[in-house]
Amino acid sequence: MQIRSTTLRQLRYAEGYLALGMKHEAAEALDEIEAADRQCLPVLAMRAAVFQQLADWPRAAEAATSLCERVPDDAGHWIQRAYAVRRASGLRQAREILLEAMGRHPDEAIIRFNLACYEAQLGRLDAARAHLGEACRLAPECLELAKTDPDLEPLRHSDIK
Repeated sequence: MQIRSTTLRQLRYAEGYLALGMKHEAAEALDEIEAADRQCLPVLAMRAAVFQQLADWPRAAEAATSLCERVPDDAGHWIQRAYAVRRASGLRQAREILLEAMGRHPDEAIIRFNLACYEAQLGRLDAARAHLGEACRLAPECLELAKTDPDLEPLRHSDIK
């Protein structure tokens, strides 16, 4: 599908506004895109980013869900979707998304790391340890992240006892 030049211009505006921290202006730029182009992948990706910056979690989740459906091989879309769903609907729903994502992207450390965070917050500490261990095996830098991530506090606290 060929993207109209006016759509490309509005996308550039939205990207620029977002880079400057002008979230509302970025959303307005996207709103000026013709309806026929609003489902183009670059537009959907920018909408997901803008809605996330606006903390409009239901709309961020909706855009990220569309991205996952259209491009399931992009692990980043799954992570973005789970992040938005966590804030819009809760940890359990976000956990389910990441479990599906893990099946599609078994070597993606950030999916495993985020699952560890969600499991720790849900009190499922054995599952959290397992996911964190796998994340650290896949990407050793996850170990440093784990030392300060507030979602993993229940895990760190349980290891002190």
